[in-house]
Amino acid sequence: MLINLVPLTLLITAVLASGDSIAAAMGKIANSTLALNKTVGTFPSGVLGAVDALPLLADSATLLADINSGTKIAQASANLTIPESFQIASATSSLATTVQQTLATVENAKKKFDALIFVSPVILLNLKLEKDATDKFSAAVVSKVPDALQGTAKSLIAPIDTAFDNAISFYT
Repeated sequence: MLINLVPLTLLITAVLASGDSIAAAMGKIANSTLALNKTVGTFPSGVLGAVDALPLLADSATLLADINSGTKIAQASANLTIPESFQIASATSSLATTVQQTLATVENAKKKFDALIFVSPVILLNLKLEKDATDKFSAAVVSKVPDALQGTAKSLIAPIDTAFDNAISFYT
């Protein structure tokens, strides 16, 4: 009886993971990115203690978890239809703008982070972890896009890669 449930479970997972679920995951990632952007943008200046970095670290950890969750959702998804691919393209374009803005904010805040000796190295580590997770998420999503649209999908992701590379280089 258990053997008969396995294909049913896989079918239900494929049905539940669709363009809508990938778009929802992107929305969650975008919200986490915006929260991190706000935290970075309002990071205090001057004499700071380690406790001042906790909201920054928490938001960064949440973002990383949301990206990894999105990867699992994308991997479990059935191949996207052309209309779903356009839905994902729109979500990707919006997310790319949010990511670029946030990474610019992270670059602009480096002097504040340097005030606490351990923050900038942690930011660099988080940037590398988030880029790696983003690359995996992007690859999982692109793999679900119809072959004819994969080049376009990759071009929509390129600004995110560039923004991460620039921010990582800035902190190196």
